[in-house]
Amino acid sequence: MLVNYMEEIVKNYLNNALKTDSAYKNICKCDQCIEDILAKSLNNIKPCYTTTKKGEVFAEYSALEAQHQAEVITEVIKAIEFVSKHPNH
Repeated sequence: MLVNYMEEIVKNYLNNALKTDSAYKNICKCDQCIEDILAKSLNNIKPCYTTTKKGEVFAEYSALEAQHQAEVITEVIKAIEFVSKHPNH
């Protein structure tokens, strides 16, 4: 099975940010807006495709690197701000 591991990383960070950051308590969290935020974020982050469990472990390890985390956080925040100002509904 082909999986973009970055999708999981971005989803986890987005869910955590929306639940815990009070700055985002008033933004729309409908399915369309969440998918738009995910798509916008993932379009600006280098994908990390895996096909095996070993590849998943490597991808998880790579995602822990500070530079990688900073890139994900930056892109998710930019996407949240953009979509909240320009919702698709």
